Amino acid sequence: MTDVGAVALRDAPDRVLLLHGMGCGPWVWREVEAALPLHLTALPVVIAGHRGGTRLRRVPGSSAADQMVDDVERQLDEFGIDRIHVVGNSLGGWLALRLAERGRALSVLCLAPAGGWRPGSLRERLVVSRFVFGHRVARRLARSPALLNNPRLRRVVLAPVVRHPMSVALSDAISFVRDLADCQALRAAIGNVDARELAAILRVGAPTTIAWSEHDRVLSGTWAREGFQHLQVEEVEVPAVGHLPMLDDPGVIAAMIALRVRTTIELAS
Repeated sequence: MTDVGAVALRDAPDRVLLLHGMGCGPWVWREVEAALPLHLTALPVVIAGHRGGTRLRRVPGSSAADQMVDDVERQLDEFGIDRIHVVGNSLGGWLALRLAERGRALSVLCLAPAGGWRPGSLRERLVVSRFVFGHRVARRLARSPALLNNPRLRRVVLAPVVRHPMSVALSDAISFVRDLADCQALRAAIGNVDARELAAILRVGAPTTIAWSEHDRVLSGTWAREGFQHLQVEEVEVPAVGHLPMLDDPGVIAAMIALRVRTTIELAS
């Protein structure tokens, strides 16, 4: 680890922080990283409560979501980074907005961000029920990953989150079920209302784009966007992709990242 005391915090205009969604891992960004312009360096991290990441703790007055944000900030501090361009998907999109709210983002690109629903609403309960089902299926498949060799089963498992399930490599499908099965944050969210609370984003302190997926089967419709309308940020729709657009069309997502960064730099000059 980097000695934080020995490294002055600094902006990182040529680096992009990549935040995965609930029950996923940094592997989802691999093809996006490969497609980024050479002048941009990706920094994918593991969100706390996810496989390979910091464990969440029961701390009075500290929600699971706040611990996730705090842990991402800790990782940035260890890299000696004050502000960075941030890209996040689903839960990672909400975390990206929180980082902007805390002044840690140079720019933000949210891909189908979570947390835009009304807390306690029927839609929120439907989202939770989908994750409950997905978690149960993933736990069984994680014990017998060879079952994913069956194209029909792989299609059923991945169809809720991608537009083109069969374009996802078998190794990535196995990573998907293992991450989902071994996600502490997801287990906590399923069993505890407080653990899945995503606080409203009051403001963003950086140029921000929210991108919604045309064929999103997890967060689709105006109900998923209500909580972000007051931010008055740019909103776009990405065609022909599902809830994890970086798996459906990594080239398009890489281009969107490059555009968001370039536009931010031009605005600042």
